[in-house]
Parts: sequence; C-alpha cells; structure tokens
Amino acid sequence: MVVTFVEQKPTLQVVNARESMPIGEWERLYPDLWLFIEVTREDEWEVYEGRLVATAEHPMEFVDLSKSYDERGIVTLETRGVYTEPQPVLIA
Repeated sequence: MVVTFVEQKPTLQVVNARESMPIGEWERLYPDLWLFIEVTREDEWEVYEGRLVATAEHPMEFVDLSKSYDERGIVTLETRGVYTEPQPVLIA
C-alpha cells in the first residue's frame, strides 16, 4: 500500500476580535472558513454569542489553540462559516 501525503500550507489567521457577536453573525461574516470562537454567552442547550479568536481552512489547525484554551478552562466553539458552494443533498 502506498500512502501519499499532500502538504498543506497553514491558513490559521489569529483575529482576536474584541466584540462578542451571535455565532450566526460570525458564520455569515466568514463564509467557507472554520472559526475558533471563545464562548461569551451560552446555556445548557446552545451557544449564543462569542468572540472570534481565529479562522482557518481546516479545523485541525486549531489543535494547539484549543489545547491552550482548554488548559485555562475557557469554553470555546469550533464552527464553520456558511457554505457558498452548493452542498450534496442526503436522500433518505
């Protein structure tokens, strides 16, 4: 078996937004990117607002950042911005 590794360039961009906004708003502002958000308002069922910390094309780029926030006990959320390309439809 031959395994081929494709080198990917890091796309992590640290934003450190000062303002907290609804999660849906961050997702609209950063389409097609993964978002690492520090949660600022939540309840036991849903995350409502957060402060954007970083963006990336691949969520694996948040591993070290996530570990750092976890060690400090800070609640975070990783989500993806809205898709601009059509997505496959699951037919049941």
